[in-house]
Amino acid sequence: MRTSVRTPDAGTVEEVLKLAARAPSFGIVPPWRWRNGNECLELVTTRTDQTALLACGAVLHHVRVALSAMGWDCHVLRTPGPDGQVASVHPRWELDAFSCEVASAAAISLRRADPRPYSADDVPDSALTWLLHAAHAENCEMELVARRNGALLRLLGHDWLSVGEAVSAVLLASTVWGLASQALLHEGEVLVRVGWQSPNAEPLPQSAR
Repeated sequence: MRTSVRTPDAGTVEEVLKLAARAPSFGIVPPWRWRNGNECLELVTTRTDQTALLACGAVLHHVRVALSAMGWDCHVLRTPGPDGQVASVHPRWELDAFSCEVASAAAISLRRADPRPYSADDVPDSALTWLLHAAHAENCEMELVARRNGALLRLLGHDWLSVGEAVSAVLLASTVWGLASQALLHEGEVLVRVGWQSPNAEPLPQSAR
């Protein structure tokens, strides 16, 4: 029988945050930082613009995925604070073993923002349905904008933080599927390109963080 533990140990938290730091930052210097709260991790930013909140949403989702892969469920409070806090993550030992997001966590290290042209091969409907479910799980909608040389998707939500979480979920789901992907901001819209990269395409380097 596993001993009841209220919070992850320091080593686990360090590994979770190291993995979560791979989250997309939408072309800006990562605007987030984490601090220890009362049996929780507090997500803090000094910026409140759209791009920063999207990035904070992405790293928040990455933290949730990393915790899940290590056996931790968590409760998230998305309550802005006067000191720049945008959310707090409260880990707890209540995770069903079949709910562990091991595949998504493995995709964090494999994912690259790939701006190169994708092949003309269609992205299958089954993959797009998978990505739609990933967006819905984050309480966001996903629309198919175009379907040529891959697929262009639009993400819609009630706030930028949740849209950032949905972008992260869609990007990781794309990577699990073996699809190349790239998140884009265009005229106030949040878009994701997905598609098949050429089999002989050179591997992309991991971005420095």
